[in-house]
Amino acid sequence: MRKQKIKQKLFDKGVEALQKITGKKLELYLCPICANGFNRHDLDTGTLTLEHVPPKSLRGKTTVLTCKKCNSTAGHSIDAAIVNRERLFSSIEALVQKSGSFEGRADLEIGGKTANVNLQVDNGSVTIKPVKERNPPETLKSLKDYMIKLAQEGRWDGEEFKLTPRVSFHQWLSKVGDLRTAYLICFAFFGYRYILNSRVMNVRRQIIEYNEPIIDRFWVSSDESLEDKYGLYLLAKPISSIAVKISKFTMILPWLDGPDDIYRYLSERYPGEAKISFSGERLRWPQSLELNLDFYEPST
Repeated sequence: MRKQKIKQKLFDKGVEALQKITGKKLELYLCPICANGFNRHDLDTGTLTLEHVPPKSLRGKTTVLTCKKCNSTAGHSIDAAIVNRERLFSSIEALVQKSGSFEGRADLEIGGKTANVNLQVDNGSVTIKPVKERNPPETLKSLKDYMIKLAQEGRWDGEEFKLTPRVSFHQWLSKVGDLRTAYLICFAFFGYRYILNSRVMNVRRQIIEYNEPIIDRFWVSSDESLEDKYGLYLLAKPISSIAVKISKFTMILPWLDGPDDIYRYLSERYPGEAKISFSGERLRWPQSLELNLDFYEPST
């Protein structure tokens, strides 16, 4: 019941915004991803769904509505790539920096043998348990005999071994997932006037056609001096644009008075891995569906 009330509130906000910018009494909510229109019946039947931004698995909030097709496609593809990437980062931090925790499968290499193990790391404390059904019996016996021998000979301390977490992710899909999150944050803050602008069309197209590289230079490493996990910025240099910081990475999106193709501009002036320095104004991170540009009325 509570979810339905949230959906109703978001739907009404979107309908009102669309009426503001079109001047027509349309009872429609446009999905911000596919830009298709949906009515109140679609809300009741579940064709419009709550969207977590960032993804729910990363503790995102239900900030916007998207259609069921756009939501489920993201969950089965690009959101999964983000989740696996974050799991890999967590395993590295837990093992190398000895901070945080991680639980999952890993490969243990020791004494010339490799075994599939369950790995648990909690603030530097490591627990390793071989997975019986994932290892040949001879591997488990060899591993056990080797560890007994190390203990008997007092050679356990200093023994070299290698732990490799069994976590992989699709790098391109994780980048598109970050772009999707950034785009939806911009929709929540700015509204339909922003996402329906022709400059933003290729961003939406990239999110829909997530397997095809349509745009480039939208994804950069975050400035380490910025401590907040999330941030929304209106940039002035090197070009008028929007930056959305999502933890370790920052997405660059077009702004309304920037070039028609911001990504071509950046690719031509900052080819390859050339570093880009940005400066601009920090905006408030939206906690709900605000659609500020749609409701903006300039003073006369």
